[in-house]
Amino acid sequence: MKQETAHTAEGAADICARYGFDAVARQNRLDLLELGAADRIQAQRLHQAVIMPQATALVERFYDFQQRFPEIMRAIGNRENLERLKRTQQGYLLSLGQEFEGEVYFADRLRVGEIHALRNIPLSLYQASYRHLQQLLIEAIPEELQHDHAGYAALRAFILKITSLDMNLAVETYHSARVAALRESVDSLQHEHRHLRDKVGRDALTGLANRETVLHELESALATVGSRGAELCLIMADVDHFKQINDTYGHLAGDKVLQCIATKLQLLLREFDIVGRFGGEEFIIVLEDTPLAIATRVAERICAGVEHELIECDEQRIRLTISLGLTQAAARDDVRTLIRRADDALYQAKEEGRNRVVVI
Repeated sequence: MKQETAHTAEGAADICARYGFDAVARQNRLDLLELGAADRIQAQRLHQAVIMPQATALVERFYDFQQRFPEIMRAIGNRENLERLKRTQQGYLLSLGQEFEGEVYFADRLRVGEIHALRNIPLSLYQASYRHLQQLLIEAIPEELQHDHAGYAALRAFILKITSLDMNLAVETYHSARVAALRESVDSLQHEHRHLRDKVGRDALTGLANRETVLHELESALATVGSRGAELCLIMADVDHFKQINDTYGHLAGDKVLQCIATKLQLLLREFDIVGRFGGEEFIIVLEDTPLAIATRVAERICAGVEHELIECDEQRIRLTISLGLTQAAARDDVRTLIRRADDALYQAKEEGRNRVVVI
């Protein structure tokens, strides 16, 4: 399989930092694989006696092996990619073991794992290719070096250690990159889920929460009244003379009125207050942790704010008013009883002449 390296110090510190390989971590990894100062001599022997004289031949034998397996060839792609990968592999071999203790060496090998993960190359193919590379390098040790049993054993051990380091780093970043990609996918799906859930829970005309959503929020809020004695108030609001507006100016004008009221409510309420369209021209407002006196002022501010709204329609101005019924939840209340009481207050506001707040 392909090996791709940065060959420069540019970005090496960033890559090592991203994967937690500061100087201490790099030394710990070298200690784990028993790579030390004495191996610098073996790195030069490998470079001078094995890689430099045989780099081209090693690359050809390496890719002869790769081409035996259809899944590897599918990952490689076309002939042009194969030739490019051969050149990259040769560059990789020429850098193998050179200054292996350094930041740039680690960064190059970490980058290999990133690239394989990015291109979705199966890790099993990568590991199988590394196993074959180890074998090729050992088989390429010149015969005269093989007669020196101690020297041969030391060089063979270094080949196994240095290729293990390279594979170890690439596999580690491969997993990290894949986990990061999966986490990003999960985050994206969760964001989409929240977006869809929010969209489903919204009234299409006004953009406020729809009836089902508000009732669910109200039920949850009511639980705090009974459990910790929280103060909760409910407002039912109704646009005055809405049927007359529809009959006189048409339903498009009526839609515009509802949108105007929805915008006004959002401006006048606190960010954490719950407001939704209950149905038709009715709106529902849930004020959590709010004493009745404060809720009354909120309702009066809404009433006064809407009264000053003028809607332009067919070169005419529609003056709006709104009636509101307010009640405070008691520990014994459920959603049904609380809404019924707020609705009774709203009915009374209508009966008393509209454009007002009635508290029950």
